[in-house]
Amino acid sequence: MPKIDHILQNNPSDFSKMKNGEMVTQNYKGRVVSFLKSNNEIYSFNWDKISDSAIKGGKGHVGSDDFLINARGWRAYNNGDSEFETVKARVSLNSLNWSFFTGTSAAKDLFTTIAHGVTNGKNRILCVSVNIQSDSSPTASSGSIPTNSFIAGAGNMQDEHNVDREYVSLYDDTNVYIYIDATSDHVENNRYTCAVFYADYDLY
Repeated sequence: MPKIDHILQNNPSDFSKMKNGEMVTQNYKGRVVSFLKSNNEIYSFNWDKISDSAIKGGKGHVGSDDFLINARGWRAYNNGDSEFETVKARVSLNSLNWSFFTGTSAAKDLFTTIAHGVTNGKNRILCVSVNIQSDSSPTASSGSIPTNSFIAGAGNMQDEHNVDREYVSLYDDTNVYIYIDATSDHVENNRYTCAVFYADYDLY
């Protein structure tokens, strides 16, 4: 490749005196611009100031100035995750997050333990919802449920209507626990899904 002769100057360029292959960089109307002459044509390139384009503070995310203020704004992380603030309440809640888990429930009278990954879980978790598939197959007229349907619940005791389908979901700082009652034949060793909703700061 031919060598490009580069000239740095503060005075306005005289393009007529430039030779092909010469590049001139100068202050031009408050901007730094390079001009290159090639085949008797002039090409320009605008330079960006590093202080204007760099992410402030070297954080692992970029976001709008309103993030974490009055439940407005957005934030995108280097790993591809993103958050959008649209949650409104009587007391404003910022940064609602969620995680999903699935697996197989334990046998009767045993716990399934799920590491939820939420820092200070007891201070940040808002809701844990656990659904477990039931393998019972009685008719609806008997007061039971369709075969292989999921028993859904976000509270503590689920489906106290039938002793064969009782289970409890709990959580602490580290884990979610699903306890299968000692009489729960229809929900032991079955598929479960779990949703954990939490804030990214301590609520209390």
